[in-house]
Amino acid sequence: MYDYLINEYVKRLTTDEIKDFAFSKGVELTEDETNLIFSTIKTKWRTFVHGNPRPILNEIKTQVRPLTYNKIETLYVEARDKYLK
Repeated sequence: MYDYLINEYVKRLTTDEIKDFAFSKGVELTEDETNLIFSTIKTKWRTFVHGNPRPILNEIKTQVRPLTYNKIETLYVEARDKYLK
């Protein structure tokens, strides 16, 4: 059930929503960062929900600014602790 709901949300997700969310958390994303995050969410969300996203996070870390990565890491940990336990 949850997979279906998450999948439907991800299907409708836009890059503008990603930029707006990041901005609401105090981070202005570059266009490249926005596209990378968008692509990662669209193709790898199941790994974040059900698997070990560490390799994905390590790859992202090499492609975004440190401030952006730190915020991604923080938000992932918060979401994992709140929703995935």
